[in-house]
Amino acid sequence: MVNVENKLSFTQKAKIIVQKIEEYNKINKEIKRYGDIFNTFSFYYELKEPELFFELKSTDYDENDFSVTSLATEQWIEINVENDKEVNWLIKTINKFIEKSKSDMQKAREISKPHVGILVYDEFTDSYYLNPTTGPILLKSKEILKEISSTRIDIFNIFINLRSVAVEEDRAVEIFGLNLEEVIEKIQQALESINGLAKKIMKIEGIPRYISSIEIVDKVMYYNGYATIDFGLAAEDKNKVNEVSLEANINEIEQLEKIYVQIRKDEEVSKIMASLGRSLVSKNNPKLYIQNSITGLWELSYEGRKTIKNLNIIDFINTDISEMEFDIN
Repeated sequence: MVNVENKLSFTQKAKIIVQKIEEYNKINKEIKRYGDIFNTFSFYYELKEPELFFELKSTDYDENDFSVTSLATEQWIEINVENDKEVNWLIKTINKFIEKSKSDMQKAREISKPHVGILVYDEFTDSYYLNPTTGPILLKSKEILKEISSTRIDIFNIFINLRSVAVEEDRAVEIFGLNLEEVIEKIQQALESINGLAKKIMKIEGIPRYISSIEIVDKVMYYNGYATIDFGLAAEDKNKVNEVSLEANINEIEQLEKIYVQIRKDEEVSKIMASLGRSLVSKNNPKLYIQNSITGLWELSYEGRKTIKNLNIIDFINTDISEMEFDIN
């Protein structure tokens, strides 16, 4: 096992990435054997040292389909292979896609069993097609729709939006040239934004939110922030991820800059999570959420709970990605 943070060559890093891409494509090619019931995708890539260019394309897009994924998600992404954080982000992202595809594959195999009556095996093409007699009817059943719809979540956009956070854009330039009072005001604005978003996100089960606090004692600013997935109006926030505690002399701009960079990073993740929560609740197709008529909270449905658990978003926003290890053959 070798850590990607070690000084590997472009060829070694590219090999790790390509192996992951090929693993993902192989699983989706297998899923494709089960017809067009499930969404399937394929990575396309090109290596031009020191960059890797890639895109994720749907292999079965149909504008009349109820798929959440659209061609709008198909876009070329550029990765600097010399940047270890970008490489780690990409591999972690592909690993998430692989996990989800394996889950989809298991569902495809279950649905393809003869006694289910949805698919028929064709030994000449070694693939499956829809049973013309019972397939269309069974596909409309509530239980089958639950199994299929969860495979059509657009996870590509979820994780692509986290890229800028994962590779840490330079937030310090945002306060370049500002005086101490202006920097402190910017920090306070970010704090208000984070906590305002947290109040909205906490009403949607399964979506991580950041909790932040600032105290100024004897001219020292103390910042504490963490992510949590605890849900509900009375959530105790016991499950914490990415907890950070920083302090800075309010008369030292260099020290305040560290707090600013951290709180802006937390704010950006909060914005992405709020947008994700709104999208899942407003579309709710597949029906992942059920709104509690008494509390107004958006609670995960049975299938939603399985889907969100599989995505494990809180793990993905964990910024401690430098310890990931991968096989190099």
